[in-house]
Amino acid sequence: MPNSYKANVDDSAPDLFIYLGLFLTTLSLLQLELFLTRIFSVTMWYHFAFMAISLAMFGLAAGAVLVELRGVENARPVLAKAALLFAVSSAACFVAQLYIPVNPQQEILATALAFAVIGVPFIFAGIVVCVALTRFPGHTGSLYAADLAGSAAGCMLAIPILDHIPAPAAVIVNAGIAALGAFFFAVHGSGRTRRTALAASVLLVAIAAVNPWTRLVDLRWIKGDRYQGESLYEKWNALSRIWVGQAYGDPFGWGLSPKYKPEGPVDQRWLNIDANAATVITKFDGNLDTVQFLKYDVTALAHYLRPSSSILVIGAGGGRDILTALVFRQKRVVGVEINRDTLGVLTSRYADYSGNLHKFPGVSFVHDEARSYIARSTERFGIIQASLIDTWAATSAGAYALAENGLYTKEAWLTFLGHLEPQGILTMSRWYGETLRLASLATVSLTEMGLKDPRPHMIIVRKQDNPETGEPGVATILVSPTAFDQADITHASEVAEEMQFAVTLTPDYAESEEFAAVTDPARYAEFVRSYPSNISAPTDDSPFFFHTLRARDLLRPIGYAGMNVQAVKVLGALLVIVTLLSLGAIVLPLALRRDIRSSQSMPATIYFGAIGLAFMLVEIGQLERLVIFLGHPIYALSVVLFVLLFASSVGSFCSPKVGRWLWLLPVLLGAFILVSPWVTRALAAASTPVRIGLSALLLFPIGFFMGAAFPAGMERVRRSPRAPTAWYWGINGAFSVISSVLAVAVTIFWGVTATLSIGLLAYVLALAVLALERPRTG
Repeated sequence: MPNSYKANVDDSAPDLFIYLGLFLTTLSLLQLELFLTRIFSVTMWYHFAFMAISLAMFGLAAGAVLVELRGVENARPVLAKAALLFAVSSAACFVAQLYIPVNPQQEILATALAFAVIGVPFIFAGIVVCVALTRFPGHTGSLYAADLAGSAAGCMLAIPILDHIPAPAAVIVNAGIAALGAFFFAVHGSGRTRRTALAASVLLVAIAAVNPWTRLVDLRWIKGDRYQGESLYEKWNALSRIWVGQAYGDPFGWGLSPKYKPEGPVDQRWLNIDANAATVITKFDGNLDTVQFLKYDVTALAHYLRPSSSILVIGAGGGRDILTALVFRQKRVVGVEINRDTLGVLTSRYADYSGNLHKFPGVSFVHDEARSYIARSTERFGIIQASLIDTWAATSAGAYALAENGLYTKEAWLTFLGHLEPQGILTMSRWYGETLRLASLATVSLTEMGLKDPRPHMIIVRKQDNPETGEPGVATILVSPTAFDQADITHASEVAEEMQFAVTLTPDYAESEEFAAVTDPARYAEFVRSYPSNISAPTDDSPFFFHTLRARDLLRPIGYAGMNVQAVKVLGALLVIVTLLSLGAIVLPLALRRDIRSSQSMPATIYFGAIGLAFMLVEIGQLERLVIFLGHPIYALSVVLFVLLFASSVGSFCSPKVGRWLWLLPVLLGAFILVSPWVTRALAAASTPVRIGLSALLLFPIGFFMGAAFPAGMERVRRSPRAPTAWYWGINGAFSVISSVLAVAVTIFWGVTATLSIGLLAYVLALAVLALERPRTG
């Protein structure tokens, strides 16, 4: 094993093919992360989807460790072979893990095995990136620019690929792209490697092309159950996997009254999103008498109070709430759906089956994110309705987008309430266990509007608990900018009594003292503070409606608190695991090397660890800050990641000239933290192009200097002979791995501003210690 770092560098300049190979490798690397995030959201529970990012970070750092421990005599053949192994293993390991019965909540060993298998290709990618960035002295900035440019391109290409190719097949196509990268690395090297890489690229793309007929690459296990592959229709896109299946039986309802007696089975189709969020498409022939059962659902309560109104439905889904509005003869119905393919199922593929609702008089559908659409709308509605809308399914932004829901924040409700007619109603339906937090959200929103007593503006009715299982039913909250009058209260109570629903809250009645306290501004703060779980009103800075565990309760037993609490507990365990793995598998092996211990600089080590920690914290924080403003998770993924990576690429390329200006990075980041909330609120109703352009302007300067930080640090430490560059790369990677989970945890418990602020402090620390770094001699 060579001990001289000079022996491990390539004195020749990297040619165009090295840059092309690195560009395609990092392009396919980022796409593999995003594709796995999309697939893990289907095969596992959504909160495990971010493991794809952690695996990638860990693999990159582990690859750097292998480079250092084994040494590299000649960079070019290593790049070609490692890139080829990355391509082949990304396809082979992905197919292998499809056959492992993954269930993170029960089959821990099987899940760990699946993660270990799918983590292998990232190690080979880590070797490629480490060798490219550390074995060509004097060219780190331009090579790092190619690295980040490839990642930016992968970010942009992932969306159209997923919109046209099922995610499992997309992984195989992506492996073909990676093999093409290996081909470029081998242009001036081994002819055998070059021919193998080209053949692998062609073969992998061919396998993906015939996969719709052969189904060689397909899901085998979904959330612990064997997937039978029986569906009437299946469609993947960047947002979800849509599955349509048969659903004969009693009419589907979220909270059907016991008074309703089915006359016979109803022809329905299950519309399932990511194997977890389901609704139905009801067969409809235009005769509203055949769907009168919809009047018996607790989610329909607002229609009894506000007949002949204009309705906006958030989440058109299978059209159920649209049909409900038609049953009540409402004069106008607008269905807003964020998922283009879900809308396509209703208005195209199953249009005749569902009664061509989009052609029904007074009905219109809009493909948009509902909050953004409402903010831009000049129309005021009699009812704005959302029935059990959530984000259990991760978007292709995956871990970056986390599990936030911009519909359940104070700022969102202020937007909704501000677009109601004076007597209009905002109606939201959730499981009863979540209703207290809905009431909390209503209290804060109405108080923010200047109302001293918000309770007269609320009515809550719920379906009775299941007498056999004790399972809580669905509850519906009605919130109005104008206090409900006695006629409204009486009518709602009469409907509840007729339908055998339970009245939970009215202006003059509270089913429990909890609802009385949470809707009383004088008692609100103390009640929320002392309540066992977090029922405070979510905000855009901390939009985690479904996460009710407080940071102070992390060490307590889980008990029965719902999947969100279990998810956060798992998140804490994963943070411990990735920290131990990073220290044990990345830092420790390098630290045991005597030559590294004698040559590494503590200030430089702190610097590279701090920028690794900061980059992910800032990236995730920026995405969370802008995802609601941009209105569509795909816009957030495209704009935030692309602009950040592209700007970082430019900054890396310019690092020799801008290194002395790195102190501007914390200044710009601090300005972003302070200014961005005001800007996003002020321009929430701007057109989509304006919001995208403004986001790019906010992000680019920060990304520029973030990209310059790594190569500037490398150039500084290379002033010392025998500088252990792989050690610094490994430290950077280890802290990036830790940060990929830490950022999620910090954002959930303390909010987006806290995440960005910690990233800011990490950059300040990095720049402070870099100033202490002095070249070593000998």
